[in-house]
Amino acid sequence: MRLADIIANLQATDDSLCIIARRPWTADSEAKLVAFTDDYRVPEDALLEGYEYFLGVNTALEDVVGDLRSRLSAAQRLDACIHYAEYDAYPAWLDEFASTQRSPGM
Repeated sequence: MRLADIIANLQATDDSLCIIARRPWTADSEAKLVAFTDDYRVPEDALLEGYEYFLGVNTALEDVVGDLRSRLSAAQRLDACIHYAEYDAYPAWLDEFASTQRSPGM
């Protein structure tokens, strides 16, 4: 499965899972949804296959794209998630986008 496909379908995904992907992280990166182990780690067999932790589904869905998900294109959601996974921070354009989406007086 591609990383772009997983991000595009986040709303229909079990939010207890995490996204793992092979680097470099791009739309076409090989990716999987997996459950954490009992000690909240990525399963060892996935790591041995070259996958790395990308984001938890809940983090991607709620924290990264949050209330803006319906206003962001699929490419913007993917870009925001990749940036957040790489830098543990929101991309500057997302804050700017959010500020333009707020109603006057908010």
